[in-house]
Amino acid sequence: MARFLVLTTFTSADKRMAHRVEHRRYLNQLVEEGSLLMAGPFADERGGLIVFEAEDEATVQRLMENDPFTINGVFATTEIRPWTLVAGS
Repeated sequence: MARFLVLTTFTSADKRMAHRVEHRRYLNQLVEEGSLLMAGPFADERGGLIVFEAEDEATVQRLMENDPFTINGVFATTEIRPWTLVAGS
């Protein structure tokens, strides 16, 4: 399994708040399934970071496509980056 970072930016605070409950429900489901390691907004709340463990980038792309924030246009941008852990767990 590989790790991937997804860097996101948001379109608007109003849109984000309107879909936050369903987005968080989806993230918690992914945690339970073992594909999501952690996620959260940046302190300035203009975007966030999502950390996945998955077979490949295509899997992460599919997971992101099913996110309510993607479906409802909350994410202005998403950038998937393969990531190598060298310290910590």
